[in-house]
Amino acid sequence: MKKFKTISMGLVLTMGLMTGLGATQVFADDEKVYKIACDQAYAPFSIQQDDGSYKGIDVELLAAIAEEEGFEYELTPMDFSGIIPALVSGTIDGSIAGMNITDERKESVDFSDGYYESGSALVVNKDDDSISDFDDLKGKVAACKEGTTGQLWCEDHADEYGFETTVYPDSVSMMMAVANKQADFLIEDYPVISYQIKIGEQEDLKVAIDAIEEAPQNGFAVKKGENADLLKMFNEGLQKIRDNGKYDEIIAEYE
Repeated sequence: MKKFKTISMGLVLTMGLMTGLGATQVFADDEKVYKIACDQAYAPFSIQQDDGSYKGIDVELLAAIAEEEGFEYELTPMDFSGIIPALVSGTIDGSIAGMNITDERKESVDFSDGYYESGSALVVNKDDDSISDFDDLKGKVAACKEGTTGQLWCEDHADEYGFETTVYPDSVSMMMAVANKQADFLIEDYPVISYQIKIGEQEDLKVAIDAIEEAPQNGFAVKKGENADLLKMFNEGLQKIRDNGKYDEIIAEYE
């Protein structure tokens, strides 16, 4: 599996690599280089390595698609909450960050075809057996990651089920709140939390309810009404790697 580094100081990540080679090539200044964000800490979609490089579902799908379509990009890890504002302001050209396709987000961004089905789970401390149903949430405290569909779910259902909501800036602090019993539960994408529990990264947590709603699709995003060419290349490249088996190869590594 190829691993790609986050590029800085004017270096560009190239997708014209031969399989198995880790070389980086710098392209001429007049070639278009897209600035594409990923979530800076969102295993198994984006995982930072000790050397600063990234791997994961989002990162490797993007690399494979760019290689098929022949476009270059600079991978830009960011806090999730800053990604849509960065798209709207034009700071970045695109985003692949485990972002669920929702009607609310479609007001600001255009999405690709869905590239991954990612349902949400309700997660508690491993020692907590008090929650097995939504009715058990009365009097509890939810930890939410800012800007996520998990936060929206909590805000929409807090009055219905009688719980309080606290908001955290990133996944790490949200999960730590539940692990340290500062909050009673959190909402996270099931593939994310199940992977992190499986590898021991979140050994103090467990899934209490594995599906809180019908699973949405994750999408690649660009600013609404702009970067149509990039969106088209992503969709066409996605179909190509589905057809040639590369998509299944990448997904299988993390499931």
